[in-house]
Amino acid sequence: MKRLFFWLLKKYSTNETERVEILRVLHEQVRNEYTEQTGFGNVYNSYIEFILANDVIKSCVTSGEDVYLDIIKGGLDNTFDETVEYFNNNKNG
Repeated sequence: MKRLFFWLLKKYSTNETERVEILRVLHEQVRNEYTEQTGFGNVYNSYIEFILANDVIKSCVTSGEDVYLDIIKGGLDNTFDETVEYFNNNKNG
């Protein structure tokens, strides 16, 4: 069953729209798992799970490549700002 799930996941995550939809479902599961948390706490929990699942970040940590970790962290900060700006520019859409 798990193999089928992962096969379907790969098949239906081939573009940004599909992956965002999957991430929404995953975030919903975080909300269900951590019911004692606030919405803000669950954003934090989702972020931790994203980092734990990322092989590039894990590789940088285990190999001591702090320079690359700083680059990734800066990129995530910029991405957050860009996404907030996108939401602000598309409030009605």
